[in-house]
Amino acid sequence: MTSVSVLAISLALVASASIVRCIQWYYGHQRLIGHQVAKSRQIADFSFLNAKTLEDRLRLRAKPNIRLVKAFGLDNSFTTCDRQVHQEFLKTANNAIRLVNTHNWIKLGEDTRTVLDLCLQQFSDEMPYIPLAPNSSNNVEVLRLVSFSVVLRVLFDVELLAIDLDETRKATDAINRLWIQSKNCHCIPSPYDKKLLNNALGRLLPDETLHDNCTSPLNLIMPAYETLWRVVLLTFVSIAGRDVDPSTLEELQQAVKNVPHCFCKNNEAEMRALAIAKEGLRLYPPTRRIYRGMSTTNDEGGVVIADVEACHRDQQVWGADALQFKPTRFHSWFGEEATKKSGHTTQSDVYTKDWEKLSYFPFGVGKHLCPAAAGFGEKMIALLVVELTRRFGTQQTGLEIHFGDVDIQHRVCTLLPSGRNDMENWVLEAKGQDITLVVD
Repeated sequence: MTSVSVLAISLALVASASIVRCIQWYYGHQRLIGHQVAKSRQIADFSFLNAKTLEDRLRLRAKPNIRLVKAFGLDNSFTTCDRQVHQEFLKTANNAIRLVNTHNWIKLGEDTRTVLDLCLQQFSDEMPYIPLAPNSSNNVEVLRLVSFSVVLRVLFDVELLAIDLDETRKATDAINRLWIQSKNCHCIPSPYDKKLLNNALGRLLPDETLHDNCTSPLNLIMPAYETLWRVVLLTFVSIAGRDVDPSTLEELQQAVKNVPHCFCKNNEAEMRALAIAKEGLRLYPPTRRIYRGMSTTNDEGGVVIADVEACHRDQQVWGADALQFKPTRFHSWFGEEATKKSGHTTQSDVYTKDWEKLSYFPFGVGKHLCPAAAGFGEKMIALLVVELTRRFGTQQTGLEIHFGDVDIQHRVCTLLPSGRNDMENWVLEAKGQDITLVVD
């Protein structure tokens, strides 16, 4: 055998060994991803404890949420062990959010602009800066007021032209303080804040809502409002107030052009608008971690945690740009239309997309999906982000955001801090517009 032949065989063996190692690494890598995602999904869908009955699943969910009962007196699907209470909550929630046609969304867009303008008109003379989402009860929170008012409109048909924004502010401030208190197991929720909140709701809601319903309106308000306002704020700041790539800016411009008229038409314009909401929900899920009890009995037990945020941000699933705000990553989810435009889809593309879909569950998984998961939640987020953009513009039209933090200010493509108290000292300045806002 010649030296050339020996060299060729040696190279072939080395190449074969490299291929084997690559294959082994690839499948090992996929198993690792699968284990991480499967663990979180099994906790979220209750299968980790083989909870087969509805009553068992309700007990596992209610245990970690006892703090919400203490703080807000909630008795809904998230806090109850009672099948009837759970089913009645789902029925009421589904009926309330059943905006089934484009006209309903157009009207809701008009209502959003109405309450946004009312907020700015009422508070523009009160201080030189109008906070967008503060924690201090001495300030005005435009975004929280708008989100809360729109939620009341959807759930209870409140007339926004006549809404009392002072009472709305009292309600949102009280909710914020009670929520923070509920996180501290050593803190007793303030009776004063509870009374303030209930009194405000008594003045904001129609009499028939309060008298004809034996359950607290907070049972519906809290899941809707608390899962909405921070996602909207962070999505708006991410796409309108920061330095984004041209394709992301194009997505926002198209959404401003088409939302909400494109809703419920199941066309490309709607899908592209919803991709913005999907990306906001991916990076800043309304429930960052899902907690489940470890026992269906009445003992204390412990809790297990499904890390939704970690699954949504995993670079092994979403790629090296996983921490960047890029709605176009969801275009591959749109079906055959996206496939036609890209030319073809490889098996690798399909495999990656499948992992993404398994790793993405902002509204939960399994039999206890949030009622908003059928599209309402994404449309609401897209609608509010678009209306904020129409009112305040984008970085390209003079919108500036000052974060009060050198690191955040300079690393414009990184994640925004998303904790309830992380947004203090943010300043949103809409140059060329009529208003200067502070984002707290």
